[in-house]
Amino acid sequence: MAQWAGGPLLIEAVWNKCEDSRTLACLSLLVPRWQTKPMKAIRALCGHGQVTRSMLKLRSANRCHVYALYGRSWGRQSFSSQVAALRELTGGEVIFNMLIEHGVDTVFGYSGGAVLPLIDAFHGKNIKWITSAHEQCSGHSAAAYAKSTGKFGVAIVTSGPGLTNMVTPMQDALTDGVPMVVFSGQVPTGAMGTDAFQECPATEITRSCTKWNYVCLDFNQLPWAVNEAFRIAKSGRPGPCHIDLPKDIVSMSAKVPEAIFKKASVSSADAPPMLDMTAVQKAADLINKSKRPILYVGQGASHCPEIVSQIAHKANIPVTTTCHGMGIFDEQDPLSMHMLGMHGAAYANFAIQNADCIIAVGSRFDDRTTGIVAKYAPKARAAEKDGSGGIIHINIDKSTFGKVLQPTVALWADTEHALEALEPLVSTNTREEWLKQCQAWKKEHKFNYVKAPGGRLKTQQVIEAVNTHLEQKPPTKEVFVATGVGNHQMMSCQFIRWKKPRTFITSGSLGVMGAGLPFAIGTQVANPDALTILIDGDGSFGMTNMDLQTVKRYKLPIKIAIMNDDRQQMVWIWQRLFFEGRYISVTNDNPDFVALAQAYGIKAVHCDNEADLPKVIEEWLTSDGPMLVDFKVVPDICLPMVAPGKALDEMILLQDRDAVLGTEEELGSMKFEGLAPS
Repeated sequence: MAQWAGGPLLIEAVWNKCEDSRTLACLSLLVPRWQTKPMKAIRALCGHGQVTRSMLKLRSANRCHVYALYGRSWGRQSFSSQVAALRELTGGEVIFNMLIEHGVDTVFGYSGGAVLPLIDAFHGKNIKWITSAHEQCSGHSAAAYAKSTGKFGVAIVTSGPGLTNMVTPMQDALTDGVPMVVFSGQVPTGAMGTDAFQECPATEITRSCTKWNYVCLDFNQLPWAVNEAFRIAKSGRPGPCHIDLPKDIVSMSAKVPEAIFKKASVSSADAPPMLDMTAVQKAADLINKSKRPILYVGQGASHCPEIVSQIAHKANIPVTTTCHGMGIFDEQDPLSMHMLGMHGAAYANFAIQNADCIIAVGSRFDDRTTGIVAKYAPKARAAEKDGSGGIIHINIDKSTFGKVLQPTVALWADTEHALEALEPLVSTNTREEWLKQCQAWKKEHKFNYVKAPGGRLKTQQVIEAVNTHLEQKPPTKEVFVATGVGNHQMMSCQFIRWKKPRTFITSGSLGVMGAGLPFAIGTQVANPDALTILIDGDGSFGMTNMDLQTVKRYKLPIKIAIMNDDRQQMVWIWQRLFFEGRYISVTNDNPDFVALAQAYGIKAVHCDNEADLPKVIEEWLTSDGPMLVDFKVVPDICLPMVAPGKALDEMILLQDRDAVLGTEEELGSMKFEGLAPS
């Protein structure tokens, strides 16, 4: 039978030999590939009916075949030998049906010879196939699909360069905790290892940028491999998984039982950790004793904004977030301290450094949020010593505990479970003095910028105007904002007020320039009725603007804003500050972005002055289809900024701007030493 063609099946039958002693006896039976009735042999050797379904364990990737062939209604006295329905399918069709079972409705990909047997299974079927302009774009769009929904992102690419082009999206998904499954074509098994055309050692390449990867060399392993990839991608801290598919394996046909495609419930994400209630009580005691607590929230709490808000309001605890955590706590709430970190709110950084109890929820103390670790959280460290506070770290990924700093209390748990257990133990508290201090910092150090002379535009000014429009004329649709990486990204964090989780789609830890446009595409595909805005820099947009063809092909109504200052301005600033103004590789020779968009049939306009800004934004955000605006902006520095080697509260603030930048003729008087930021 075709389903045994991959090799022998090892079956371990385990049963109770004696009811009272619970002594186990074990039998291993090696079933040859020609054996079509393994259950008959097992039944004979086990004493005809002494083995029940609950006692039988099938240890093999082929266990799903055995269940299907010999029935699921195994009585205590006999096994059913009724054969389940079979249908002939290729390996590609098996994978397609597995994706259906896992709830996949969209994949992003690019064709190629080695992957044709797989993508052929999608022709005319009910999973939407989105063709990107480049494999890297496919990966980022799949990631954005997952980021904006919490569901799986799926990408399919060919062998060799198709797979290597996926490395950046996979590494980005790994460091940002995105559930993604990638399938790559591979040369036939007989050609592997011969340096065949478009061959690369795919799983060797992706091992370090995935949670799990696998090359499938056996047709029978396909169902198990798909289930395993989806299980691991979603378990614990989410991340990418990769399956490499040799062409001959995916082309193979076999009679396949229907039951194979009913495995999603078995292969769901692993159960979350059990709660250590002693640690929960200790955390609650520290919160209740503290006078100046703060919640430091990351994207690990994206699924439970309600309980975050409930605890914050019950105990009057201010809340700051990472860039991926923005919107988990409504930033218009008086308790919100907005985003912290290198380019975060000065008031959030001051609050962290002065807090006697830091409750880190679904965050991991990234270097951009801590400053130099030796100077991080001095008041919380002091409170830890006398038992009146400290650092509480809640995370589902226990490898984060102690990686950057050692917490006072580590809670290995799903953030929602931990917070729900904490809530009844946390006392109501007014904390008037602490809240008054936080509000004073917010008033004194609010985000601001110096306007350009002559009515010219700054990036901050454009983004501020976008936020004003969204607040004064709120759309009836849900709003998502995607960005590339650079000044425009950080200024979007600063000048837009975030109200819901999963609405800011960006590359965090890896900082991938060029991800913005494919992120916007993936977000719009996942949320077709939403308003998707892309705020991009000219440098980032230049890396992937060929994906405008995807916007055109699928008529995606994305609103694209390019903050065009003809520079990679963030790096230009670092060269000015740390390399005495020796500039190299930071200027852009841009095309006419309006003409480029129009060449794709996309409406586009220029804007270079504040007088036209309101009406241009109105037209742009209310247009029916896709629209691009090339905002010609004056380069600027992104402030506040925590320089390398400095504490989180040792920031360069707006009042330091002239001393930092100097004039066109002279460098600033403020000198910088050490390594420039990454």
